Amino acid sequence: MSAQVQAQSQARAQASEINIPGGDLRIALDAYATQYGIQLLYKPGDISGISTKGIKGLVSQEQALTSLLGNSGLLVKRDGGNAIVIFRGTVLDLPAQDMTEALAALSAKTGLHIVVPAEAKGLRSNPLKGAFEARDALRQLIVDSGLELASDDGTTIFLRRQAEISLSTVTVTAQKRPQLAQAVPISMTTFSAKALEVNRIQSLQDVARLTPGLLVSAFSQNNPTIAIRGISNTFSQIGVSKPVAVVLDDVFIPRNSAANFELFDLDSLTVLKGPQGTLFGRNVTGGAIVLTTRPPSLDERVLETQLTLGNLNARQFNGLISTPLNDSTAFKLSASVRGRDGYGVDRLTGKQQDDINSRNSRAQLFFKPGSGVETMLSADYSEDWNGGRTLSSDTLGNDGDVRTSELGVIQGFKRTIAGTSAKINWKSDAGEVTSVTAYRKSQSGEDYSGVGANYSFLSTGSQSLVRDADQIGTFSQELRYASPKWAYGDFVTGLYYMSENGSRQLDTRGLAAKTGILASATLANQHVDTTSYAVFADGVIHLASAFDLTAGMRYTQDEKTASLIRSDFIRPVNNFSSGDVKAKWSEVTPRLVLSWQPERNLMAYASVTRGFTAGGFNGDASSFSVFKTPFNPEKVTNYEAGLKTQWLQNRLRVNASLYKLEYKDKQELVNNSLTGILTIVNASKATVKGGEVEITYKPVNWLDLSTSYSRIDGTYDSFVVGTVNNSGNPIASAPRNQFSAAANVIIPLESTGYLVGSANYSWRDGYNTGAANDPNLQIPGYGLSNLSLGYESADRGWRIIAWIKNANNTTYLLTRSIQVVRAEYVGEPRTFGLTLTAKF
Repeated sequence: MSAQVQAQSQARAQASEINIPGGDLRIALDAYATQYGIQLLYKPGDISGISTKGIKGLVSQEQALTSLLGNSGLLVKRDGGNAIVIFRGTVLDLPAQDMTEALAALSAKTGLHIVVPAEAKGLRSNPLKGAFEARDALRQLIVDSGLELASDDGTTIFLRRQAEISLSTVTVTAQKRPQLAQAVPISMTTFSAKALEVNRIQSLQDVARLTPGLLVSAFSQNNPTIAIRGISNTFSQIGVSKPVAVVLDDVFIPRNSAANFELFDLDSLTVLKGPQGTLFGRNVTGGAIVLTTRPPSLDERVLETQLTLGNLNARQFNGLISTPLNDSTAFKLSASVRGRDGYGVDRLTGKQQDDINSRNSRAQLFFKPGSGVETMLSADYSEDWNGGRTLSSDTLGNDGDVRTSELGVIQGFKRTIAGTSAKINWKSDAGEVTSVTAYRKSQSGEDYSGVGANYSFLSTGSQSLVRDADQIGTFSQELRYASPKWAYGDFVTGLYYMSENGSRQLDTRGLAAKTGILASATLANQHVDTTSYAVFADGVIHLASAFDLTAGMRYTQDEKTASLIRSDFIRPVNNFSSGDVKAKWSEVTPRLVLSWQPERNLMAYASVTRGFTAGGFNGDASSFSVFKTPFNPEKVTNYEAGLKTQWLQNRLRVNASLYKLEYKDKQELVNNSLTGILTIVNASKATVKGGEVEITYKPVNWLDLSTSYSRIDGTYDSFVVGTVNNSGNPIASAPRNQFSAAANVIIPLESTGYLVGSANYSWRDGYNTGAANDPNLQIPGYGLSNLSLGYESADRGWRIIAWIKNANNTTYLLTRSIQVVRAEYVGEPRTFGLTLTAKF
């Protein structure tokens, strides 16, 4: 298709002999269209009564059209690869300014007769630059300004102040087709690009602060914990899967080590809650985090830069350029470079820890070759590295400072992530066909101490030193069809294929207490190939009395082939090589939703959905018998009822949901007290009950208020493995109460610009990180606050913001360790800085 676009561009530039006599412009344009085999679109009234001098000689298509139009005042733009629109318009260059002044200038340049209400005084216009049809220019000038079109009789246009100050809306693809978030009967939290910027959301941990029911923490750099409604696991083996999916531009990212990356260049972020097994497939028992990047623009050239400087020597540069290459092709390039000194230090080595170094880039090419086809080609690359985590002992060797560690070893983390994808949409009267082809690759490695104190402080046991490295390559292909939206309903159906090749090397050494003599040394070389096939369908039927019935089903077949070479360098008798072992599973994941929408701003729904997390192998197994025995998929059934409402002329939004999740065959890591071997087994049944409320309110045009609350009550109904009995314990990583509140302001300062600012606070109850409910693994509750204040120019071309994160300088735990000694890993301290953003 790119070759077709190139050929059309070359044809337009190539000179050819032409002879079109002067006279009536319409007749001349028809002759032009016939000779070059193109489609001309125009309003008859725009060219009626206009004469042309004609054209004769050896000229290009562009030269011929320019000559035919002469001084007619008509303008030209291309609509697709082989169509040209001719319209009567005006070339405008109007800056953002007081609305009354902007409308007067527009009226003078276009001849429009505009009746302006007195309330327009003090409102700000949008800037206009380029060629516009007069009424299109007016619409763009007043969009989101507080004015709207009251009437247009063809001669006089009457404007009026908008009757409502309304909340912004976000478009999501939770049901594999674009829909407004409020119209989707699924519990979700959405963030627009503006919300992500205002709240300085740069990581999934930042997202979790403002998302009810979402927890993001970390045991180490390579093993983040992502839990939705208490559904998660902390397994790091290459042969296991995670129950929360991260999806980037319709592409599933299979490993958490490649999923918790720098968030930049996003158009929206959506957290879908509860099983999404019908449309998103495997490994979404908890939910999905859907990231959508900003697409290139066919309409305008965009150049944005952002520079941040802060304490701890923080520095960050973000840049984006998006430009049309022609009327049917656009290109975008974005980049982010970030660095920051560590807020932790190993007091025995003097090395920094918890520093940040990252480089990220993304390129996208969008083109519309015509006939309803749209193609997006994307490629991204990122790399990040740091000095590891600050695991600080609170027993042996403790110096009383949680920002120092007593490890005495060199730690480090380094990761690279790369991906390419091609998304093709073909729209026609018969529906829409979408193909998403992608390949993603990641490589990461981390060196860390598993014990929170150097061997010299230990009286017994040993200091565990770990080298954890993995390499993942994933190819995926999704092909789906979305029907037209008929009066009685619509549906989506499709096929999915994924092939994943994963390897992991886990090198563990033990340094004996006091002496540091090598007490143990093992290497687990793990490899797993995964193949997954699925077919799915999901559709809605419009019933009587404003009811809709949505039903869907997905059939998934997974096959894993695994191998493990385990080397024990101290006790070679424990060595083994497994060869290939295989397992295959298939699952059906249905969805049924009954929704009722008696009016546009009120929806109630009840749903039953099912999801599963794939089965796998124990890649860390210390015996062949444990490794060769696979564990099966875990299954979750969710019963949910919810409301999505908007009130006060769309100034108040209240969404709420209640749910009950039933776990079956829950995957758990269990220490067999008889053999001493850690093993993942299908150990338990569990029930999670809870609810969520999100409220957003816009009392005036310059103020947005929001608050959210979630409650999670999760319990192991049955968890008995050998001598282990965790029945009745609360499930891990599930804080009972979460709360957040936020306020964002954009206050006009007469004609000089805007005062901008934000404040948010989040609270999370304490929770336990293990199924045994060990008090030594309890994470205390904590609250975090963030503030920002700044100025934005009148034309909104630049902005400067002063910001503080963790303004109250709360010391909060990410995780605890009880390996040999008690130790803790704490989150970021107070950070602050300035951010300058410019748009050209």
